Amino acid sequence: MNSKEKIQLHKGMDCVRRMDFEKAIEYFQIVTASNPDMPEAWNNLGVAFYGLGRIDEALESYDRSIALDPSNLDALRNRAFLLRNQKRLPEALEAYDTVLEKGGDAIDLESTAVVLTAMGRLEEALNCLYLAREKLSLKRLEDEIEMVQKKILERDGQSGD
Repeated sequence: MNSKEKIQLHKGMDCVRRMDFEKAIEYFQIVTASNPDMPEAWNNLGVAFYGLGRIDEALESYDRSIALDPSNLDALRNRAFLLRNQKRLPEALEAYDTVLEKGGDAIDLESTAVVLTAMGRLEEALNCLYLAREKLSLKRLEDEIEMVQKKILERDGQSGD
């Protein structure tokens, strides 16, 4: 990355922080036009597109970033988050599995649990939350564990009637 590209990238990231996504897209497109092999620029472009609700373009940008750097956790996480928010749960689960395979953390386990819970795969969600809790002690993990345990009890109670 040359200094001009670095400046454009930083200007774009500043725009994202200010939620000026249109301007951010302009900066990131300048970088991707001059250096189409820069995964960071494609990932950031995806973030800006997502900020404007331009889901297909965001997904394409994340995919381009991942194609250039398959271990880019930022792009992998962003892609998984987008899919989760779009209720594309099987794809989101697959994406989070990839994140975890590439070195994901407790927060990624928690995100996986959210997807599994939405899919009704409660025992698997609970296992993810237990693993997350082993890595990171957070009150919200305890709350989520309790919530999933209650859902399991409710489901099992209803199935016995």
